[in-house]
Amino acid sequence: MRIRATLPLLALLGAFTVEPQRPMAQPAAVIGNDAVNAVVESVDLTSRDVLLRDETGALLSVKAPPELRNLPQLKPGDRVVLRVVSTFAAEIAQPGDPRPPSTTSAARAEQGEKPGGLLVHRERVRVRVEGVDVAGRSIAVIGPDRVPRRFTVRHQPMLNLLPSLKPGDELDVTFTDAVSLHVAPPAG
Repeated sequence: MRIRATLPLLALLGAFTVEPQRPMAQPAAVIGNDAVNAVVESVDLTSRDVLLRDETGALLSVKAPPELRNLPQLKPGDRVVLRVVSTFAAEIAQPGDPRPPSTTSAARAEQGEKPGGLLVHRERVRVRVEGVDVAGRSIAVIGPDRVPRRFTVRHQPMLNLLPSLKPGDELDVTFTDAVSLHVAPPAG
């Protein structure tokens, strides 16, 4: 499950100019939207291990990183809601455009409150189009790692972009993951 792989990320908890229009995939395609609701079973403040029980009864052990503040406020019986939303967007890069930067931003609970927060990570990569198959709804690209990849396009915003692409075009691709953690007191 993607959420479990994302848990460690919680630590990081006037002039007008006219530019030529660029075909863009608007809005971004949501490629993942997951939530886990769990109840805290135990908290070991020394090892920073937190044992959670999800809605199915399965146990999940989480190591809270040192950056996760307010761990002492987390108590057995507290309800934890973890949400992960992932999106994908692409736009044609113009010759001479600077490479897009990747960014991470975070907000976390105030000192003394229950642990919680939000982390948004945008991974931005420039890829070169190697081939486009509009009828087959696929695109072949090569990224900075020089590994060729072929993707099947399923989301309408990306399908709208396909006919405007040709081999040699460069795309700025953005993968965004937003992770939020909320802790509520025990029910009842």
